[in-house]
Amino acid sequence: MSDEADDLYDKYIDYDGRDLDTRNVGDGKVVRPITAENFEMEKRTLGEVLTDQKFNVPEYQRLYSWKNIHHEQYWSDIEQFVNADLVADRREVSDVFFSSMYFAVNDDKQVYEVIDGQQRLTTTHLLLRVLMEHLEDVDPASIEDDTLAEFRDYGIGRITDILYVEESFGKREPRLTLNKHDAEFFKALMMGPSAQVDYLKNEADFSIHGNNSDAVQVSECLDRFGTTDDDLADLDTDSLSLGAFFKLYRSHRRLLKAYEFYDEKISGVVADADTPDETVRALVNILNYVYNSYHVGEYLIREAESDFRMQIFEILNDRGVDLTKIDRIRAAVVNAFFDTDVKDEYVDKWEDIVVAFATDGDAIDDYLSIYLSIVDDGIDRIGDASAELTNAFDTRNIDSDVVPRLRNLDEAKAFLDYAHDLVDYYQDITTTELAAEDLELASHREQCREILVRLNNQQMDQWRPFVLALYYHTNPESERDAAQFHRVLETIEKLNLRRLLISERPSIFREVFIEAVEEFNLAPTADATPDSVYEASREYLITEMRSSTPTLFGDRFVDTVVQTQSWSTGTARLLFGKIAQDHFDDSSRAVERDLNMGNIHLEHVLPQTPVSDPEDPTWLREFFKLDSEPDIEIASEIERYTELVQRSDLDEEEERLKDNISEFITQGFIDDIGNFLLLRDTDNIGASNRPLAEKMTQYYSEIDGFASIYPNRYFTAEYGNVDRESLDKLREQHDCGDVSNVDADVVAYFNSFWTYETLQDRRIELLLDILSTLGFDSFEDEFGIESDQDEVRHEIREKTDQEFEKRLSVRSL
Repeated sequence: MSDEADDLYDKYIDYDGRDLDTRNVGDGKVVRPITAENFEMEKRTLGEVLTDQKFNVPEYQRLYSWKNIHHEQYWSDIEQFVNADLVADRREVSDVFFSSMYFAVNDDKQVYEVIDGQQRLTTTHLLLRVLMEHLEDVDPASIEDDTLAEFRDYGIGRITDILYVEESFGKREPRLTLNKHDAEFFKALMMGPSAQVDYLKNEADFSIHGNNSDAVQVSECLDRFGTTDDDLADLDTDSLSLGAFFKLYRSHRRLLKAYEFYDEKISGVVADADTPDETVRALVNILNYVYNSYHVGEYLIREAESDFRMQIFEILNDRGVDLTKIDRIRAAVVNAFFDTDVKDEYVDKWEDIVVAFATDGDAIDDYLSIYLSIVDDGIDRIGDASAELTNAFDTRNIDSDVVPRLRNLDEAKAFLDYAHDLVDYYQDITTTELAAEDLELASHREQCREILVRLNNQQMDQWRPFVLALYYHTNPESERDAAQFHRVLETIEKLNLRRLLISERPSIFREVFIEAVEEFNLAPTADATPDSVYEASREYLITEMRSSTPTLFGDRFVDTVVQTQSWSTGTARLLFGKIAQDHFDDSSRAVERDLNMGNIHLEHVLPQTPVSDPEDPTWLREFFKLDSEPDIEIASEIERYTELVQRSDLDEEEERLKDNISEFITQGFIDDIGNFLLLRDTDNIGASNRPLAEKMTQYYSEIDGFASIYPNRYFTAEYGNVDRESLDKLREQHDCGDVSNVDADVVAYFNSFWTYETLQDRRIELLLDILSTLGFDSFEDEFGIESDQDEVRHEIREKTDQEFEKRLSVRSL
């Protein structure tokens, strides 16, 4: 090293102030004493920490996240105090170390920035609010002990001083301000009925469907706030609809549950008191115990620069403070933009993402994982993207192939810009309440909505990176783009329905959709997508899947589907919905539009409980033709079953036999594709377990458009095998009363209509429907239906006959 160098190789840093012969420099001249001069540590009671201070939770902090387990732990110390025998000198209850709290403060401001401890601070404020409300509920005139009356007033005053500060013009505000997502809701909780109504009128987000899991009704929320009818009578609620639904964010839900938890606990304490005096004494004792016997290690960081505060926060994170992945990402984003001119803009963009998912960390994780899988070539699977999110939202990576996106300001801005831009597109394709008008797809909105609703009900998300990326590049005004996008969605749905039908796991798609994003350069940073990408990507997906999973195609697919028994009702529901959509003609489109996935369900023709009345096993006798010299091996076992279900004195062997036969009937016939009908409305019909004559009348009278739903055509006179005259008589005579008014021969006709043979016939037609619906136009007549449908029907019948011959044999048991 050069003699003139100024580094640790050439100078000794002198911390002792000694007279040295070697080259040296005093530590005070080269080391900035930020920690030494700005870091103070002191043990204080919780009351001392809370008194005369305002607290602010900064942007980089997580949302309120305590759950019931944390509240139980907090309350357990108080509960020991509540249940202790407070005999002098026995000291049965101890004081509490309430962990450490870290605050940053500038001496010219009486505001503590909470670096660590916000969950405990917030919870304590909620507990104190509950204590104050219960003290206020005690009528002063009912207190006999004058000293206790003073204690009541003193307790209310002490809590008021802790929780609130007088601002200008005598306006009272909470001393604790949470971050921007939680601040207004927390304030409403802390300030009472007037603030709660104001929150609902001015801050609540009503752009949500009532069926959404994040939705809550205004009336329910006010009830949970504890707002009474008398409170509402004194407030302006004219513009507030009590029946409306608004979005209750996850962190707000936790705040409300915390308030309810402590209200329930304190209400229990009050209920155990016999007099108002005892109530006051108990509540004031709890207040004083928390105020004086809870001890905190208080760490104050004074006059420190913002980066030092972030450094402390990150150290606490690394130390093991329980932060979620999204909490860490939020902190990383705030830190990346902390000392820049665009801090507010980009922190707001991050917060927009959080709000878009109602602060639900899992939903945010899902979205960011999809987003990262689109923009980072190092990601092959969505699960890998989720595991790498914190590495992507970082300034450097050590053990990861994922590119850290916060390395410099420009890169960080671009990364967050696209994450922000794609949120609306993502919600368009994934929301459970998808409306056609939400889609930017010209005149193809409704068609695309129908497919997206079904895709989101198919228990897989592998398609989302590709569809999101392609949707982002689709011109919303272009009819051609919209039509091509719809065809891509059709291809994806057909591939997935084929997967479901052969019982393959979603993992067969785990790489192909992300690879398609890279193959066709669909990252948001790419230039405008050429028209050819739609057709090319369809061919790519089909070719890749045919190569990796050949059982999804051709004869192997047909053989597997024909042999399937015990069909998943979820898969059949999706399939029937798709078939119905594809076969409605223009005159019936209004009916079709009501057949969304939220209000249709499958009906079992042969009921799931085929013997609802042991004395009258009509279904099994008719279905297996037991009264007409049946020529099936299994007949004697079905007869045996009808006898067993009528007895209540079965031994263990007989019970086992009954269960085996019941399972055989369910798997081989009840849950077969041929035994399903598609009905509108989500509730089963009232006669679901009754004989077919009674069910048919309800199909036609209670299910709007039953006969126009294509998979149900077998049970119509127009397109199926039902006798027109018998159907007309059944409906006409049943309208005059119940089935007892219907001619006996008509009842007998319908009760004997549905047998294992007619199930086979209908099954064949439905299998043809499935093959037609799931065919790809890029294949030249993959299943042979276009060239010779009768021959395909014949082949399916032969395979079905072979399959049912096995099912109807004793060997099946």
